[in-house]
Amino acid sequence: MEPPSSPLRSARLDTVATPTGHFAVLAIDHVGSFAATVRLDNPASMSTEDIWAAKLPLIEGIGPHAGAMLIDPGFLEGTGFTRTGKLAETGMILGIEDGDYADVLTAPRFLPGWSVERAARLSVDAVKISMFFDPGGDTSAAEDFVTEVVDQCRQQQMPLFAEPLALYDHPTERRDAVIEGVRIFGPLGADVLKLQFPEPAENTDQQAWAQVCEEIDRLSPVPWAILSEGGDYDLFRQQLKVACGAGASGFLGGRAVWREAATGEGSLASSAARIRELAGIAVAEGVDWRSR
Repeated sequence: MEPPSSPLRSARLDTVATPTGHFAVLAIDHVGSFAATVRLDNPASMSTEDIWAAKLPLIEGIGPHAGAMLIDPGFLEGTGFTRTGKLAETGMILGIEDGDYADVLTAPRFLPGWSVERAARLSVDAVKISMFFDPGGDTSAAEDFVTEVVDQCRQQQMPLFAEPLALYDHPTERRDAVIEGVRIFGPLGADVLKLQFPEPAENTDQQAWAQVCEEIDRLSPVPWAILSEGGDYDLFRQQLKVACGAGASGFLGGRAVWREAATGEGSLASSAARIRELAGIAVAEGVDWRSR
């Protein structure tokens, strides 16, 4: 079993980072939530093939401006997608959990038939898992899942991005819930924590943002990055600047980056400009993952 700092795992993590060691990741592993974004009035009318066809121009138009892409196994295998041309230098992270941000009551699990070993055969550079958890409840199933995936990643020398998604009843509980996720899942062996921004959108006090992000940085034993969580681009840009200033190593940005391009309300060029702007913030303000 390889140690967390094995040269191959570190090299693969470098592949999904910018040359400066920051994470600027285009997240487009969404399936059900992708259809709900593109066809809000009737997401069920989008077939799997429709989703793949809608994703491809986003990947080809925005991906070259990112350090890496987070994509879903169905798209990768179903389309025979390969990184060529402008995407040849873009890293690839594969999301291999079954959930798509919807099934919050079932214990976390792999997509049927998937494993880290199967992902490794596709020559991806890292894998990602998400797991919902109740900060005040029993988190053993989620912890067991992460531990299992960490073990598989060690065997395959594959870096792991772990995304604990906190369940809470009121926005005021969000801060403590996200922090608890860092306490629970940070020590389990993932290479990077992919975290919700710890303050709710209703709180506009950026000093409070910085304080809680600094607390997360003190608690996290590994590099961490924030996700856009389907939010507003301008808000996410502000959150990223604060998080990186407090110790984050970058971001994984999804709908906040590509929503308008996917729905036809905006252009691929504007979405590409967004990912470049976010990457610039991560590099200028964030912490090189290797320094952790």
